[in-house]
Amino acid sequence: MTLRQLKDARTFFHNGSFTDIRDVVSYFNDGVPQDRQFAGQAKSLEPRFTHPRGSGTPRGLGLRDDQIEAIADFLENGLYDPSFAQAFQPNEADLNYSKNHPELAAMGAIDGEMLSGRAVDNDDPLSRRDAGLEFLDVTPQVRVERIESDGTGSKTEDVYRLTNISDTPVDTHLLIVLRGLPARVRLANASGATHRGEPYIRVFLRDGVLRPGERMTQRLVFGDPGRARPRAYKIELLSGQGNP
Repeated sequence: MTLRQLKDARTFFHNGSFTDIRDVVSYFNDGVPQDRQFAGQAKSLEPRFTHPRGSGTPRGLGLRDDQIEAIADFLENGLYDPSFAQAFQPNEADLNYSKNHPELAAMGAIDGEMLSGRAVDNDDPLSRRDAGLEFLDVTPQVRVERIESDGTGSKTEDVYRLTNISDTPVDTHLLIVLRGLPARVRLANASGATHRGEPYIRVFLRDGVLRPGERMTQRLVFGDPGRARPRAYKIELLSGQGNP
């Protein structure tokens, strides 16, 4: 992640909750998570955020107000160059390979994405997930139980209960991917197919998360061409956006 050109930024953090650089500096100075109930109690919470000066010390960075102002001023003005963004930031034309760079498109370049497959700006794991460039396998965090199966009529329906058995929330979009589904069987309520051709359902989680201990149900509806039956298939759970 780059700290240049923050003066042009309108929002900060993945949820856009901050709009002022000074507030961002103050946030890290306090060392208190935004979501105190869940993130604040998660075992994955990084001690370097809450106690960057070491264990046994007060929370946060311990900066005075004048020091916070000085750091915010440096980030906003000292690292700002009005010509930098135009010189180095890829624009819409740069990433429109099919129209402007057909030779790259022929080699597999995807419109709107960097040739490297990385994020344009922030390249941390969560940013890559938000941009649909990377997905987190959360299958080990969730217990999957089939609680109902109905094979009457021309369709088969399987109902699953998904329970977060970990101490970490599952966030972003939850993608239920079916591996090993017979070719003749179609997932009628699929949201799409992966790059490998496997059907998946995109679940927009309530409040954006499946919290530790929380459960949900999901129905899988299979089309049954020629009375083909869905035999054993494997469910994989991914967290992220875009097409996996």
